[in-house]
Amino acid sequence: MEVRTVAVTQSGFRFGFSGSPFAGIEEVVDAAVRAERAGFDTFVLADLPGALSPLITLAAVARATTTIKVAPFVLNTGLWNPATVARELATLDRVSGGRVEINLGSGIPLPALQGLIPPDRDTRFERLRVTIESLKASFEAPGITPGFAGRPRLIVAGTGDRTLRLAAAEADGFIIAGVPPVPKVHLPPGHLVLPELTATEAFVERLRRYAGDRAGQLEVGTSGTVTVTDDASGAAESLAAIHTYLTPEQVRSSPKILIGTTGEIAAQVLDRGRRLGLTYYVLRGAPQEVLADVISRVREAQAKSLVLR
Repeated sequence: MEVRTVAVTQSGFRFGFSGSPFAGIEEVVDAAVRAERAGFDTFVLADLPGALSPLITLAAVARATTTIKVAPFVLNTGLWNPATVARELATLDRVSGGRVEINLGSGIPLPALQGLIPPDRDTRFERLRVTIESLKASFEAPGITPGFAGRPRLIVAGTGDRTLRLAAAEADGFIIAGVPPVPKVHLPPGHLVLPELTATEAFVERLRRYAGDRAGQLEVGTSGTVTVTDDASGAAESLAAIHTYLTPEQVRSSPKILIGTTGEIAAQVLDRGRRLGLTYYVLRGAPQEVLADVISRVREAQAKSLVLR
């Protein structure tokens, strides 16, 4: 099978660590400190019902760290007023000394959010669009915000075609949340639908077509669940028993799954970079200190590649 490679202007992978918004505040802060020591570029928190508020918690994280960037991953714009969330994000940027990144999504209508976010996709998408518009306006003129310390990276996450087009036109990057067609399956708690690699290639290629001349500057990322093991085949078979719409081989090649030794996982990250043009991975599922070896291996390989050019 022919393996396509994608050329991007950006050099070097960025890595994020996904903390648990359901943990205690001390545990979250400790996780961020450990992620900073391990060499991660960003520390992120999800915006979920019943969990810690990501923006307030990230303010505590910012006061306990010095270099790592902080970001909601992703902020559910259906829950927020576009103007006031710009003020909250600008305040967090001030508290962190300019270390905020902004990841936005239109949100999923979970049962716990019934009556709190728009129930239909069109209205949720419009809220996302207006939030981006409000944020970009506040980058230029503070309005009711205290003003951002700098110009934060603005990234959009999503699954639908119109979200691709919005990110291609208005954002600095795109996070792959899902890839259509999304199978209608019921999965155990803690498991999300995994995109198949070939479908993801076509999906990202569409994004780049929409981006046109700025495609090379558009950061493309995703989240990945990491399983560090000497038995990658066995781990993939176990996951395929849950994700019955994929074979074990398709599970192993899905961009949202990283399985194997740290060396094998680093090779998978680099392969996804070549095939999909990924430049940003948000990782979870393994300790920061273990993932530090993956980061080190990827950066060492990329440094060698640059020397050989």
